[in-house]
This record gives sequence, structure tokens and C-alpha cells, in this order.
Amino acid sequence: METEEKKEVKQTKTKKEKSLLGRIVNTVLWIVLLLWMAVCLVDFYKTNTKQEPIFTLKHETTKYDDGNVECYTGLGYKIYHYNRASYNGIQYGPFWLKDASSEK
Repeated sequence: METEEKKEVKQTKTKKEKSLLGRIVNTVLWIVLLLWMAVCLVDFYKTNTKQEPIFTLKHETTKYDDGNVECYTGLGYKIYHYNRASYNGIQYGPFWLKDASSEK
């Protein structure tokens, strides 16, 4: 009888430890997700108000005969500022987004 009770106590302890570890991992993942969303939203807002984004990792400028295209690469997103005679505007999208005004 006593050995069965000891086994049950050990099982409940390991379940509690797993539950605590799961909660910690869950909390950390939610914090990371919320921070990433905040970064994306801040850059989106800055882009819509015609300001330079803050949290981008890479900035490239492509020159064309009729103007240029600035590409900002962030964590999972890209921003294109088109300043060309043929195409003028701003494009915000996922990291696989391509330059819409490039000559093919």
C-alpha cells in the first residue's frame, strides 16, 4: 500500500513540474509574439505616415532610369517605397514580397 502511495506522489510531482514548465514556455512564447507584433505595427504605422521604419534589419536602394525603389527588410516583413515615374507608392508585406515595379 505504501509503495503505491509513494508512486502516486511521485507522479503528481512530475505532472506539476511539467505543468509549471509548460506555463513558463507558454508565457515566454506569448511575450515574444506580442513583442514581434508591436514591432510590425510600429513599422507599419511609421510607413503609413511616410516616415522611415525603425526596426528594419536591412535597407537597399535600387536605381532605375525613372527613379528609385527603397526596400526595407524587417523580421518577417518587407517594405517597398516606390519613387518612380511609372510607379509611385508604398508596399508593406511578408518577407517573400518582391519588387512590384521591377522590369521583367
